[in-house]
Amino acid sequence: MKKILSKIALFDNLDKETIDSLSTISKIKEYKKGDLLYSNKEKINTIYLILEGVVGLYKANSDNSRKVIFLLGQNNIINEVILFENITTLSCEMLTTTKLLEIPRLEFLKILENNNSLSKIIIESLIKKNKKLTHQLKNISNSITVDRQIAFKLWKLGRDFGKETPEGIIIDFDLPITYLAEMLGAKRETVSRQVKLLSKLGLISINKKRFILHRYSELLDYFHKDSK
Repeated sequence: MKKILSKIALFDNLDKETIDSLSTISKIKEYKKGDLLYSNKEKINTIYLILEGVVGLYKANSDNSRKVIFLLGQNNIINEVILFENITTLSCEMLTTTKLLEIPRLEFLKILENNNSLSKIIIESLIKKNKKLTHQLKNISNSITVDRQIAFKLWKLGRDFGKETPEGIIIDFDLPITYLAEMLGAKRETVSRQVKLLSKLGLISINKKRFILHRYSELLDYFHKDSK
């Protein structure tokens, strides 16, 4: 376990003593695509860090629809908010086969006391999520059309989860149109039409639920086209 923790980029600045302490209380567990890790307003006592895979954090609505708030990949803490109050505010599901590092909340809090390096990791993780929320609010403005929202979202997913191929950048997990609509807070039919528009322009294509970004950099240009 010590070797695994020492290779986690998020822990690069932790001293050996902290790594040793974390290794004695941590475990690794693998989940299948589609598994629900926890639901909204659930009481949990485990901190989760992604070693491999992609997870989605979402808020369920009263009409059985949902809004996807975050997609998180390798080297991200999923639920640092429970350090302050161990009630979840979002639901979490696996979008791929996923391997998680799991750390008991109370034991983690003991190590966190007077540990500036570990505290900095938690604060930076929270700041990162806050910035993502701010960008989301900005990009779902009524002044930004759905096609431009899709272009920006795919550009960002390509940056965060993209894999280079001869055809272009492929977003390396299944992303159904319905899920993309839930990320944008838009109707599926609307998103489907606008995805077809971007496909006709040659910017993207879909192969078995995998988006291929043929002209990756142009997606950002497309997003900015009416704001210049």
